[in-house]
Amino acid sequence: MSHTDPAPEAERIIRDLLPVDPPPSAEIWVEEDQLPYDLSGGLPGPALIRLVERFGLPERVLVTHAEDGADGDWQVLQGSLWLRAAREAGMRRIPVRALELSHLSAAFLALVLNQPWAADVAAQADALQVLLEAGASEDHLARLSGLGRGRLRRLALLLELHPALRQALREGRLKPQLAFAAAGLSETSQQALADLLEQEGELSSADLRRIGGAGEAAGAGEDGDAPEPDARDLAPTPIEAPPFPEDPARRARRQAEELLRTLEEARIADEIKARVAEVVEELRRVAR
Repeated sequence: MSHTDPAPEAERIIRDLLPVDPPPSAEIWVEEDQLPYDLSGGLPGPALIRLVERFGLPERVLVTHAEDGADGDWQVLQGSLWLRAAREAGMRRIPVRALELSHLSAAFLALVLNQPWAADVAAQADALQVLLEAGASEDHLARLSGLGRGRLRRLALLLELHPALRQALREGRLKPQLAFAAAGLSETSQQALADLLEQEGELSSADLRRIGGAGEAAGAGEDGDAPEPDARDLAPTPIEAPPFPEDPARRARRQAEELLRTLEEARIADEIKARVAEVVEELRRVAR
């Protein structure tokens, strides 16, 4: 019995993901209705909308040509939040940077570019699904993207989410940490969460604990024995672990530290970073 050598196939996939030369690009303006409306991520806050109203977009939305049948003429690779803010601000023409990319290269670029922001975890999961279904391996994606196998495996958990929960994650109605936790539950519990989400419009960590615990207990056999565990229930705890009660001061400190790390990665003025650092230090003293 012969076995196909996976090496040539892996090399082909790498060639499909990474173009030999930088792709052609152009900075252009496009009509707002040519861009998709079914975008991943949360909604922009009033302050962000006011910023766009006064200053315009501080960076161009990164796009590529959409495939036939897609929502709009362009696919957004990065900048969904800015696009939402531009629409809320009343912009009818949007500045974009357009790249000429293959379908797989576009998915790979979206996977890499959206990693800094928790709100874009749904876009990452969608891109990962495209790449895995095309035959890309986790090992190659981890090496090429710099995300690491652990991060990719945690993202892969989201591919097991109930469709309604996954769509809520895309729309920003389900927080990433709750989505990761829900993905580790059985189909019965996920269905119950999806039903509750449809009724209430949102889910809380208390809902997750209540339905998750009750759902797993209800799945026990009639003789009282526990059922065979689902493989997803044995999955390692993701970074975005199920939320538990946390001291408010410690939570504020943790969130401030996360903000400081984000500012250090972004092109933010040193003065602003220094002020945030002062707040972090004060919260550390309070939370001791």
